[in-house]
Amino acid sequence: MRRIGFLAAVLGLAAAAASAQNCPKVTYTANTPATIKSLVEAVNCLSDAEQSSAPKPTPAKDSMSADMFKIVGPQHSHTYPGIVLAILTVNSSGGLKTAIVTPENREANVTAEAGGNCSVKINADKTVDSHCYIAGGTVYVLYR
Repeated sequence: MRRIGFLAAVLGLAAAAASAQNCPKVTYTANTPATIKSLVEAVNCLSDAEQSSAPKPTPAKDSMSADMFKIVGPQHSHTYPGIVLAILTVNSSGGLKTAIVTPENREANVTAEAGGNCSVKINADKTVDSHCYIAGGTVYVLYR
């Protein structure tokens, strides 16, 4: 109970310091559920006040996104606008093997463990095809 009282006092001071929004004051009562409810309301209010006063980030024109999917057999992805590259990774006895394909160099193959083989291809419609025989791999797609 002492911890709840201390937390209530700290949150009460923090709520009073938040000048952007009048958050409810936390009051310590003998009724624990009421105290917890007051704490939740104060924390939610402070969180809302902080989020509303924080500057909203604007996405940079040169920002990129990434997508990742596991390959088990054949895979065909959705369309990626402004595809930059796709990276294929496959476990091998010597470690991790990697192949990179770009819109200029659209296709690559990698040998995997136990005679397995994986391939990745960027299609003209901006989708990515990948296929792994025997082994499995992972494809990472970087796009704008």
